Amino acid sequence: MKDIKIKDAVFFPEPQTMYRELPISKIMGAEAPEYMKAWEFNGLLVFASVAEYDDGREWLHISFSRKNRIPTYDDMTRIKRDFIGEDKKAVMILSEKENYVNIHKNCLHLFYSKHNPLPEFSNGWSI
Repeated sequence: MKDIKIKDAVFFPEPQTMYRELPISKIMGAEAPEYMKAWEFNGLLVFASVAEYDDGREWLHISFSRKNRIPTYDDMTRIKRDFIGEDKKAVMILSEKENYVNIHKNCLHLFYSKHNPLPEFSNGWSI
């Protein structure tokens, strides 16, 4: 994995103004890295970063959490809409055991890549 500076990223979110940007240095206790930003809204803590992964493509990684519980489905769809877009597909990865990372027990993760369109999984079903 190779971190990418936000200013050099192919896609990086500009969330709606209701999200309050937080200084990374206050959250992580270090100087803010150039590849990550954080926001807060209504009890949701959101981090965004961009990296090139082992497929050679650039992926946006959005992690989001609540202090005392796992975010709801509505939280997840809000974050996807506000940080990735309604017109784009995103994936939530459930890793194999040897690659599982759990830094915060109430955190979920979404990934999006402009360079790696995902297949249409709906198989023609609609709501």
